[in-house]
Amino acid sequence: MTIWNSAPPNLLSNEPFTLERVTRSVMRDGVTSLLKPNAYIVTQGPTEETVTDFWRMVWQEKACCIVMLTKTFDFIKVMCVQYWPASKELEETYGGISIGIMQEEELANFHIRTFRLCKREMNQVVEERFILQFHFTEWHSHTCPFSNAVLEFRRRVRAVVGHRIKSNEAGPMVVHCNDGGGRSGVYLAIDANMELQEEEDKFDVFGYLKKLRQSRKGLVENVEQYKFIYDTLEEYVTCGNSWFPVSELSQRLKQKSAKNAITKLNEYQREYTLICKQTPRFTIGDCAGGHRGDNRKKNRDVLIVPPDNFRPYLTSFQGNNYTDYINAVFVDVSIIQNLQG
Repeated sequence: MTIWNSAPPNLLSNEPFTLERVTRSVMRDGVTSLLKPNAYIVTQGPTEETVTDFWRMVWQEKACCIVMLTKTFDFIKVMCVQYWPASKELEETYGGISIGIMQEEELANFHIRTFRLCKREMNQVVEERFILQFHFTEWHSHTCPFSNAVLEFRRRVRAVVGHRIKSNEAGPMVVHCNDGGGRSGVYLAIDANMELQEEEDKFDVFGYLKKLRQSRKGLVENVEQYKFIYDTLEEYVTCGNSWFPVSELSQRLKQKSAKNAITKLNEYQREYTLICKQTPRFTIGDCAGGHRGDNRKKNRDVLIVPPDNFRPYLTSFQGNNYTDYINAVFVDVSIIQNLQG
């Protein structure tokens, strides 16, 4: 693994690495995927001072893709500068590398952007490359997202660039959150262990994290994140791949109706039981708004109360007789996020 920090030492809790050291490190340093040397470059989110270095690194190391695990803003705090243009019509240049957006796809929990990178001499393009950025947007700092969202994100990354990652067509995957610490380490641990399972049918979470920590402290920053790795791998093994081509629908319906000789359950029953087990359990504190005295009568069933993090908040211009509460939640679909249900 290669670690890239271009901010001054007094801004970082982790040891800084210079451009020259990274260049040498990429050529010879340790294994970050459990199967492939130098599979990843872990870095902090670019700042105003380091965005040029970031793109120099991406170009120099011929990165196969960029995995971004933070928002640019988290509440009122700047987590990472937007190091790409604001629209397809604009182009930005950093260190002689011009960056433009060719395509952007917005899904429920992440965006996929195709960047065009080029170098020019005498106003002529002398070299051009294309790189994909996978931007996970629902992972707040010091928290854990939903496992199924991370698994779908990882599946999409591997489906698009997996063949390049496994071959020698391109360089390492660039992974960053805001500080190149907790969230980046969690994603690396999940990705590398799933890759190991696919090839050798085993996991090594503890051993891999020990290897990560030898390169940089802070990769997986607390017990909750460490447990989240195991929970996500468990969901991956338990639920498997649930998607299938539309052309197979009729065949799948027939298969799901057949009962298992041992469990006496058909696939509908088995899948529904798994869904019930995987559904998170919300506490009264998670649903505090719906349990307030002035909102209780608005619920048909006291057992079906929306979590505060997922409900729409009503604005009122009619005085204090109205609250911001309604028993409703936002629900994601594959393409556009937060359609009210």
